[in-house]
Amino acid sequence: MMVHFLFRRTLTAIFVFFGATFITYALMMLAPGDAALEIAMARYGDAVRADPATIQWIRQKEGLDRPMLAQYGSWLKHVAVLDFGNSLVEEVPVWTLIRSRFGKTLQLAVWAIGLALCLSIPIGILSGVKQGTWMDTMGVSVAVLGVSMPNYWLGLLLIIVFCVKLQWLPSFGRGDWHHLILPAITLGTGLTAYTTRMLRSAIIEAIHADYLTALRARGVGKRLVLARHILKNALIPVVTVVGLEFGMILEGAVITETVFAWPGLGGLMVSAVSNRDYPLIQGLVLFTAAVFVGINLIVDLVCLYLDPRIRLR
Repeated sequence: MMVHFLFRRTLTAIFVFFGATFITYALMMLAPGDAALEIAMARYGDAVRADPATIQWIRQKEGLDRPMLAQYGSWLKHVAVLDFGNSLVEEVPVWTLIRSRFGKTLQLAVWAIGLALCLSIPIGILSGVKQGTWMDTMGVSVAVLGVSMPNYWLGLLLIIVFCVKLQWLPSFGRGDWHHLILPAITLGTGLTAYTTRMLRSAIIEAIHADYLTALRARGVGKRLVLARHILKNALIPVVTVVGLEFGMILEGAVITETVFAWPGLGGLMVSAVSNRDYPLIQGLVLFTAAVFVGINLIVDLVCLYLDPRIRLR
């Protein structure tokens, strides 16, 4: 059963990897503008715009004059031997650029998830256990407010209040832990809201389960029922949401890292798309898809551990 599960997930991962890279490649090719000109301007500055010979040389050297399928096939051949190519602008290996930025994005994501869990777990538990009280109303209000605020809007609002008005925290860049607070709040607010709502719903559903009524009838204490049975069952959807949201955080980091000038994968992606740097874009898409699929696999295994009945479904 486990071997079949892993085999099926591996096939799905391969389909996701190459489907995502092909769609990205096709969209970049269909985008308006001259890719060779964009690369030349990124390398040598705007003055090269008046030098058609240099632009043509880049077009031929990088193979941009070939059909899209030929370029994509050539990229696949190199990927098959774990060669992701060189950046067309910086002319260094793509993997070197990704490796140098991923640690910074991972640091931001860990802070955002840690903040979200520290807030959402107690709020979600109180809201679910005290359903219908003022604590439940406050928890639901926090969740709705968190979902309603876009990252770019919340980030700019935090900069205006804590950096411009109060001057308590830095507004951009990467240094000590002070630089992490505002980006982590911006990135973790949505996850806090989703996790709170999910945990509240799961606890309310678990509280009304028939087997818990039987446990209470046998004299089992409320705290023991909550700790051993309700929370364990309620954590399964929460683990799923956190795992999926981790992948979404990597995507959402594009906006947050741009707002706070955080030197992670998000800024690298924006730069790659602006300069039409195809190998770097493909490498980032493939890497992000691999992280996303890997996290989903870990989430499935954790859920399987929490509830062995899942393997029968």
